Amino acid sequence: MRLYLGYPYSVGSDGKFKLKDNFLKEVGIDYSSIPIEVKKKLLSVLDNLEKRKYLFIKEVFYDAIDIVEFALFGVEVREYTELLLPGYLYGKPTFLIRNLIRETFGKKISVYYDFNLFEKEALVINVGYTKTAISVGGKLLNVIPLGEFHFIDLFGSYLFNRIVGETGTSNAQLRKEGIRGEILDKCRAQGARILFKRSKEVRIEELNYFREIDEKEVELALSPLVGKSAYGDFIEKPFDFSSSLIYSLYKFEELFKERAKIRKVVLIGRLTEPFKKRLTEILPVNVFNIDEVQLLEEEVKNRNFKVSLIRSSFSSKGKEKLQVKGEKVKGDLRELRFYFNKKDLKGLSVIESLSEGKDREEVKKFVYELISLLKRSSYKDEREIKYINHSIAALTKLEVPEELFQKVLKELERHAFNWRLPAEVQMNLLFFCYRNRERVKGSSLEIFPSLLLSKLRNTKLSEGEKNFIRTACQEFYRG
Repeated sequence: MRLYLGYPYSVGSDGKFKLKDNFLKEVGIDYSSIPIEVKKKLLSVLDNLEKRKYLFIKEVFYDAIDIVEFALFGVEVREYTELLLPGYLYGKPTFLIRNLIRETFGKKISVYYDFNLFEKEALVINVGYTKTAISVGGKLLNVIPLGEFHFIDLFGSYLFNRIVGETGTSNAQLRKEGIRGEILDKCRAQGARILFKRSKEVRIEELNYFREIDEKEVELALSPLVGKSAYGDFIEKPFDFSSSLIYSLYKFEELFKERAKIRKVVLIGRLTEPFKKRLTEILPVNVFNIDEVQLLEEEVKNRNFKVSLIRSSFSSKGKEKLQVKGEKVKGDLRELRFYFNKKDLKGLSVIESLSEGKDREEVKKFVYELISLLKRSSYKDEREIKYINHSIAALTKLEVPEELFQKVLKELERHAFNWRLPAEVQMNLLFFCYRNRERVKGSSLEIFPSLLLSKLRNTKLSEGEKNFIRTACQEFYRG
C-alpha cells in the first residue's frame, strides 16, 4: 500500500486528508481561531521541514517536522509499504520524513517520488504551496520558489491596488480607518476563489465596490509569475515559471547531450491552471492534470533516483538604469533607420531630438517609425532594449495622432506584459498610460498600472521612484 504526502492533499487508503487539519485536530485547535500568519506556516509546512521552532501555538514550540509527526498520528502509517513524495521534497526533507516514520512509527518504508511514476517522455510539474518541482524524462531537474501562495498573493495585491485606485481612496486613509489589512485579506480570499474558478467577481462592501473579472484579466495579472519565455531565448538566470522551464530543458540537453523527448505534460497540485496555456505554447503536446488519488494507482515506471538538481532562486533585478553611451547626434528618419539596423546607439539621441517635433505630418511619420522599431526589437540584445525604452519615452512625449493610437497601443500591450524588461522601461510604460489614460481605458493596459505597483513592491527602487509609481497609478484610475 502507498501513502502520498503532498500539498494541498495527502492521500492514503482512507482517501484524501490535509496535514494541517490532522495536526490541528490532534492538538485540539480550531483552524478559524488562529492568526493568518500561523495559517500560512501550517500551509507551507512541507516546504520548511528543516526549520526548528517553526510554530509557536498554545504556549508550545513545534519544529516543522513535529507538525508532520502529529498529523500522521491520525494515519495508520504501519500499514503502508511505500511512501510517495513530491519532487520538491527531494533531499534532506525526505531524510527527515523517512527518519520520522522509522523512529516514531517503527516502520521502514520504500520512498518514491512523483517523477518515478511516469515514463521518460513525460514532463512532470508538481505545484506546492511555495515550491514547484520540474522533472523531465524521469529525472528531477529543478525546484523553483513559486507555488500556489505566490499566485494568490500577487493576484490579491493587484485587485487591492486597483480597487484603491478606482475608488479614489488611499492606503493612508484605509490605515487611518483601521481596515486596510481587512480589505487586503478580502482581496486575497476573493482572488483565490477566482483563481480556483469558484467565482468571477470581487466585492468589497466597505468601499461600495463590485466588478466581474474575466479570464483575460486573470491571465495578464498572473503574467509576472508565468512569464513569456520561449525555447531559444537566452536565459542567464530563471525569474518566473516559463524561464525556469526553458532553463531546465537547456540543462537537460547540457547534462545528457540530447534534447528532452517530451510527449506529454503531467500537472499535479491544486492551482495548475495558470501553467496550462503557457505550457502548450512552449511544448505543443497534451497536458494532463493528475488527481492525487491517481498517484496511488500509478506503477513505478522508472527507479532512477540520480538527479541533477538546480534549486533556482528568483531575486529581484533591483534598480536598473539603461546606461546610454555614445555620441550625441541629430538626424532624420533615414538616419534613425540606419543606426537601428546597425544597432548603433547614436540612433537613441536621434529619437530624443525627433521627439521634440511639433509638425503634425512629421510627428505622424515619426510615430510610424517608432511602431516599426518596437515591432522589430527583441529582448536578446541590450541595445534593442534601449531602443524599446527610448521609443516608449518618445511616444509618451508626443501627441500620437488618433488614427495611429490603436497601432501604438497594440505594440505597447505586447511589451508591457513581458516582465523581462528593466524597471526603467516599465516606468516609461506607466507614464504613457498616465498621460493617455482616457484613451487607454478598455484596453489591456488598463490592468498595467496596478499590476506594476504589485510587481515592483519588493524591488529595490528609490523612494522617489516608488512615489512616482504610486501617484501615477492612483491618478490613472481617478482620471
